[in-house]
Amino acid sequence: MRQRKPISAGLVLITSQDNRVNYSKWNELSWRPALAAAGIVKKVSAEAETYGGRSRRYRIYELSREDMFHVLRHTYASTQLEAGESIMSVSAWLGHASPQTTLTHYAHFMPGAGRRGLAAMDEWFDQDPQPNVPEKSLASPRTQSMPRSRR
Repeated sequence: MRQRKPISAGLVLITSQDNRVNYSKWNELSWRPALAAAGIVKKVSAEAETYGGRSRRYRIYELSREDMFHVLRHTYASTQLEAGESIMSVSAWLGHASPQTTLTHYAHFMPGAGRRGLAAMDEWFDQDPQPNVPEKSLASPRTQSMPRSRR
């Protein structure tokens, strides 16, 4: 398996030892119990597990991808993109290696992206036909080529 280069990042959630939180443990020990307490998921069973001679009971909850903590990341990204935030900004905020990664995962959350450009062109065409070019370029080609004395 190929190893990634280590990176430094400002973490929002950390362990008591200032390490990053393991997402699967967070889902198991914090997020799913919170969802169960709120009545969003149901506890299915409880099982015992042994680590280094110590036994621990843990709850098994209904598994649903949409109930995982990671869905908050998707909600944040899709809300930003639907609000018209730039793909570059959202990509940087999510820590993606490139905006292409963000587009691959979230482009379907940008339904109005093409509409803004079309609306701008429609507005431009609906304006009074005021040429937005320098006056010199409006002169007829014949007038421009005539010597100054004959004009």
